[in-house]
Amino acid sequence: MKLAKILEWILLGLSLVLLIAFFVMPHDVASDPAVNIFIVWAYVLLFAAIALVVVFLLKDVFSSKKSLVSFLLLLVGIVVLVAVSFFLAKGGEVATSAAYTEQVSKFSDAVLNLTYIMFGASVLALIVTGVMNAIRNR
Repeated sequence: MKLAKILEWILLGLSLVLLIAFFVMPHDVASDPAVNIFIVWAYVLLFAAIALVVVFLLKDVFSSKKSLVSFLLLLVGIVVLVAVSFFLAKGGEVATSAAYTEQVSKFSDAVLNLTYIMFGASVLALIVTGVMNAIRNR
């Protein structure tokens, strides 16, 4: 077996043990030290996944000029989407006792706008794909 496959099985086994322990162990509050172990493990898995995605993405991007150009176009598209969603965000002052400043309001509005844009784009892509397949398969 390859090293990656062995590592995959070890991570899966450890995650299953922690998942079973999470439901079996009694914990009352979120500040319980046992809960912190589960949260830290979730962070470890998240950062490992992000690191692997970045490594394999960079490996693929620099393999040919065509993939580099498509990656740069994708990056420009993402920057444009984030900029549009940020400029569409109203922000503003919120009357609450929590530490919810005007910058936080603008940021949360921008994230919501980006979510709406991406949802609309995915629905549009589904519709266009369905129509194009229907036209091709006539």
